[in-house]
Amino acid sequence: MKVWLFLQTIAFESAGFYILLDKDMTLQHWLGFAATHALACASFTLLCWILLPKKYKTPVISSVSFLFLFNFLLPLFGMIGTAASLLVALYIPRKQNMVTWEECEEAPLPQSPGDVINTQFGSGALREILLHNTDPERRLLAVSAIRHLPKPQAVPLLQLALKDLSDDVRLLAYASLETIETQINEAIALFKNQFQFKEQASKAYEIAQQYWELCYLGIAEGALRKHYLEQAEHYLKLAIKITPDASSHLLLGRVLLEQQRPHDAMRSLTQAMEGGLLVKQVAPYLAEAAYEAGDYETAKYYINYFPEQKGEKLSQIKEYWA
Repeated sequence: MKVWLFLQTIAFESAGFYILLDKDMTLQHWLGFAATHALACASFTLLCWILLPKKYKTPVISSVSFLFLFNFLLPLFGMIGTAASLLVALYIPRKQNMVTWEECEEAPLPQSPGDVINTQFGSGALREILLHNTDPERRLLAVSAIRHLPKPQAVPLLQLALKDLSDDVRLLAYASLETIETQINEAIALFKNQFQFKEQASKAYEIAQQYWELCYLGIAEGALRKHYLEQAEHYLKLAIKITPDASSHLLLGRVLLEQQRPHDAMRSLTQAMEGGLLVKQVAPYLAEAAYEAGDYETAKYYINYFPEQKGEKLSQIKEYWA
C-alpha cells in the first residue's frame, strides 16, 4: 500500500505540473492543477500518516489536516520537506546518551560552624546521610557536623542518630544531646541564682524560657517534660506578678497550650494582645487554643490573620479553612 500511495502521489503531482507548465493557463487549467495537486497531497498525506510514530498520529484530524495543508500550500517543496524530515527522523534518529548519571567526587562533611553555613550540607542532606549511608564513618562525620547546626535543627537529627546501628554514632549523638541539655540546665541555675539575689521579672522570664526550650526542642519527655512545663508556668506567673509584660503572657499562653489547657491559654494570649502585641503575632496560638477548646468559629476568625506566603504551613492552613 505504501508503494502504491507513493507512485500515486508522483503520478498526480506530475500531472498537475504538466498542466501548469505545458499550457497557457486558463481558469479551467488552474482548476485542473488544483484538483490533481489536491489528490497528490491527499495521497501523500495518507502515506506520511501511516509512517508516523503512534504518538504523533493522534488526534487524527489535527495531524492529517496539518500534513495536507502544509503540502498543499507549498506545491512540491512541501512534499520534499515533509519526506526529508520523515526520512531523517525515522531512519537517522538522534543518538541517545545511555549514561543517565555522572559520578562525582564525594564532598567532605563540614567540621566547624563556619563550614556548615558555606556548604551544601543542610539539615536535610545530613538527615539523608544518617538514614541511608552505609558507611559508619560517614554517619559519624554527619553527627559531628550536626552539632554545629542551630539547636532546633540539631536536636531532632541527634535523636535520629540515637537509633543508629553503630555504637560510635549513638554515643556521639548522646554526648551531643547531653551537652545541649547541660548548657541549658547551667543557664537555668545561673538565672535562678541571679533571681534569688534580686527578684526581677526579666530573670524569671529567662528561667521560664530555658525550661520552655527544653520542652520545645524535644529534649525532655514524659514526667520530666511535665515538670519543666510546670516550672516554666511558675516563673512566668512570677514575672507577670512583678511586671506585667506582653511577651510573658505570650510565652505563658504557649506553655498552657502544651499542657492541654486551651481556655487558660486563650486568656493569657488575649492579655498578650492587649499588652501591645500585634494580632498576627498571637493569631496562630489563639487559633490553636480555640480549636482545642472546640470553638471553631473563633479559630476560623484568627486563621484569617495568617500570612499569605505560598508554601508556608500557616498559609496552607488558611487556605484549607477558607
